[in-house]
Amino acid sequence: MRYFIVFIFVIMLVGCGEKDIPPPPTAHALLVKNLIKNLIKHNHEAAVKRIQKVRALDDSNEFLIQLEEREFCNIYITQAQKQLDANKISQALATIVIARKTYPLNRNLLATQTELVQLSGLQKYIKLLNSASSSREMNTQINAVSQFIKKYPEGKILSPLLRKKIVKAFKQKLYEQERARFDVLCELKAVRSAERPDQLVNDAVLAILATANAATINKKERVKTDLLD
Repeated sequence: MRYFIVFIFVIMLVGCGEKDIPPPPTAHALLVKNLIKNLIKHNHEAAVKRIQKVRALDDSNEFLIQLEEREFCNIYITQAQKQLDANKISQALATIVIARKTYPLNRNLLATQTELVQLSGLQKYIKLLNSASSSREMNTQINAVSQFIKKYPEGKILSPLLRKKIVKAFKQKLYEQERARFDVLCELKAVRSAERPDQLVNDAVLAILATANAATINKKERVKTDLLD
């Protein structure tokens, strides 16, 4: 900006004399013109290089300083977005971490890093959910994903998948309860088949089985104590 002001001032002075007006600084004008093209086309790397050349003429220009920071950060944010599109969340996060070493207080970098950390956590929850073998493990990860969706409305895209996992976790719990009731019944059979049956142990197992039966939703699924007799 200061350069253009000086240039205009020179033109005005020369215009007051008898000499011809000198040609404009075409090299600098072309540099600025190409910089504008880079900004319009979002060619961040080329823009940064040209900003640095323009700043050589006015190193204290606050606008150019901020513009260089923005375009520098855009280089890394664009790179991180491509990595994210390829489902490489950890690489995208590493890219932003590198950028923040140059501009640690940049708001865009900080916001991007925060979102990537959240996405990384979500990816971990989903992997654990897909590999969970018990209803308890599944419900733990389901709750974690649900909390993520509450914080980030964009995560609602996961809702259909989450509903399927909830149904699966419920069915898994019913299966686990069924297996547990049968295991208790086997224990009862073993106690009663002992050479010297222990009445206290027998009563304790019966109480456990009664509790398990009471927890069933469908009464037809309750196990009778004499099923294996």
